[in-house]
Amino acid sequence: MTLQSSLCGSGVSTFICTPRPIIARSRPVTQIRAQVEPSEKSVEIMRKFSEQYARRSDTFFCVDKSVTSVVIKGLADHKDSLGAPLCPCRLVSPL
Repeated sequence: MTLQSSLCGSGVSTFICTPRPIIARSRPVTQIRAQVEPSEKSVEIMRKFSEQYARRSDTFFCVDKSVTSVVIKGLADHKDSLGAPLCPCRLVSPL
């Protein structure tokens, strides 16, 4: 085994290696989800839940009300679409 063949592909010294052929890769699948607002009932349930959670855990909502609104709507959307109020910061992909 030569020095060149032992180092190729190891990332140690790629400048000695001959270029590898480019392998065609399929494009990642993109899902487009309709922008549907969560139901008013779910938003209200998540608002009450969030307020109760904040009181019990001695935490506070963000000073910027728009941030709080987006989080509560995200919880309500996941409740409607996934059946559970998962954190809106988590990306959930269908199985």
